[in-house]
Amino acid sequence: MDADARARRELEMELRQTIAAGSGLEVYYQPCVDLRSNEITGCEALVRWRHPVRGMISPAEFVPIAEETGLINQLGEWVLMTACKEAVNWPDQIRLAVNVSPIQFRSGTLALKVIAALAASGLSAGRLELEITEAVLIRDDETALAAMHQLRAIGIRIALDDFGTGYSSLSYLKRF
Repeated sequence: MDADARARRELEMELRQTIAAGSGLEVYYQPCVDLRSNEITGCEALVRWRHPVRGMISPAEFVPIAEETGLINQLGEWVLMTACKEAVNWPDQIRLAVNVSPIQFRSGTLALKVIAALAASGLSAGRLELEITEAVLIRDDETALAAMHQLRAIGIRIALDDFGTGYSSLSYLKRF
């Protein structure tokens, strides 16, 4: 096993331990601003990993590992739960946006996890927005559409993040 593969495997094991322990991960919030009024209308939850030895590890380094190993389901659930619990204390007009991986959509349990996070936190469904990439629509899009319709039925907003950076077209949007 070469050095890169060993380092990647070590990072995966440390991420697995971090998620299980529930410490070392942090949620940062990037404000979303209405350019007409210059008012904050919401915040996007962004996960960060503060490693005890390595310091801050970039999401660009650990999120792909989480997606490849299936850890993204636990990581995403932790981010969703944490962000909902924090956002419930914000002013009522401020929405919360949380990124959701295509893998989370394929799990078949995303709607249940969202409902559980809302119930545990007390955050109203109308304040939550899930950000998806077009990869959700491209891979197994009937399953993804069913999940999106379930989420919309309970009042969750769905936003398409980074549209146009992949392979989809406006025809996908018409289906939803």
